Amino acid sequence: MNNKQTALWTLTAAGVLAALVPGLACAANFQLTEQSVTSLGRAHSGGAAEAEDSSSIWYNPAGLTNLNDSEIMGGYSLIRFGANFTKTSATDATGQPLSGGNGGSVGKLGGPFFVYYSRPLNDQWTFGFGVNTPFGLATHYDEDSIFRYQAIYSGVAVVNYNPTLAWKINDQFSFGFGIDYSTMTVKLTNDVDFGAICFGQVNPATCTALGLTPQGHDGFFSAQASGNGTGFNLGGLWNINSTSRLGLSYRSAIDHTLTGGASFTNVPTAFSTQAQFQAQGVTAKFKSPAITSLSYVTQLNDQWTLSADYSYTGWSSFDKLDIQFANPGTKDAIVDEGLSNSNRYAVGLDWRYNDEWTFRGGVALDKTPVPDPTAPCNTIAFNPKCTNDINASRTARLPDGDRDWIAFGATWRVTQHSQWDIGYAHLFLGSSLDFNQTNAAGDDHIVGTFKADADILGVSYRYKF
Repeated sequence: MNNKQTALWTLTAAGVLAALVPGLACAANFQLTEQSVTSLGRAHSGGAAEAEDSSSIWYNPAGLTNLNDSEIMGGYSLIRFGANFTKTSATDATGQPLSGGNGGSVGKLGGPFFVYYSRPLNDQWTFGFGVNTPFGLATHYDEDSIFRYQAIYSGVAVVNYNPTLAWKINDQFSFGFGIDYSTMTVKLTNDVDFGAICFGQVNPATCTALGLTPQGHDGFFSAQASGNGTGFNLGGLWNINSTSRLGLSYRSAIDHTLTGGASFTNVPTAFSTQAQFQAQGVTAKFKSPAITSLSYVTQLNDQWTLSADYSYTGWSSFDKLDIQFANPGTKDAIVDEGLSNSNRYAVGLDWRYNDEWTFRGGVALDKTPVPDPTAPCNTIAFNPKCTNDINASRTARLPDGDRDWIAFGATWRVTQHSQWDIGYAHLFLGSSLDFNQTNAAGDDHIVGTFKADADILGVSYRYKF
């Protein structure tokens, strides 16, 4: 493989990798926990044991056996993510300062929806079907920022379809099982520093004569891909007594095979005839992580209910990204992702004010799977144990960090058949998220810190019949 081929597959790998691990969501990495507005109000504590409505399809299907009526519920959570960057240094391939601002406000408004339906079939069996968005969101940088060669737009949407069955073994124990069919769509864009690529492949004198100097000729890269995969979820519920429940749930990893296309615009004449810089097909595989949750709920008295939750997300299963390109002569790009498994802890309280109104609150700590940026595979220095051409952990497309949650919510029971829920949470992501990233395609290098936070506002409606 020659230098020009190396430059292309490294460049494209950086883009497609970023599409597969895109903009910040509101759980570890780009996971979304906002699958119930009622649960949002208590910072998603006790999800696998609450068994209070048809969102149990997602949190623990065994909980459906606690529902006496058929019901349908739907909701949406609007997420505002904000991240601002403070630059320490930003240089191009020759060590000269990168032009442009610090990227602007990185986050975009958006969020997940959900719809759930459940129906008791008899005294022991309950059927449920859910549609929700377990992974997603997007980031966007100013098109003329210092990040333009690493990221401009990154977006992902994962939609999950989940038929389930729950079996009430006896008054104490229930079991639930479901099938997950998941569709995934990703899109990304970034600029290409063809001057820097030329300097790396040929020599500065020749490139300067051609007008190809770092930051002197920017192209544009765009890629989009989609695919699907299948997995399963299961759970058990133990009604310890009339006031306390313990729930355990597991959602499997899902392998997604993505296919799509990549294109370049404003390619200089010196590169325009090369297959590597022409439109071509792209395929890749993404493995969403398995999620395990253990939850406990206990009614303290007629008014107060305590909930607690521990969740474990197996991000280390996403250990490697293998990107294949359609044009002949372009070698596969293999990127070691380097993520760690993550833990989430949450505690919440519900206060039943009267038959119509219930108020709740909660706190949570959601640990990021992004490892220490000084770890061997995340530094510029060569390490023979690391195969990355891309620093794949805390990237411009994913400035991730630990999340500290504080949440509030309320339920209004309009009638015995219908209710509205509202929930709000603020997430503190840190005022000094270290960032040290070299773009393998153009050798631009950015060092600094991100300051990030998020707000979530959700509304849902539930109808029993």
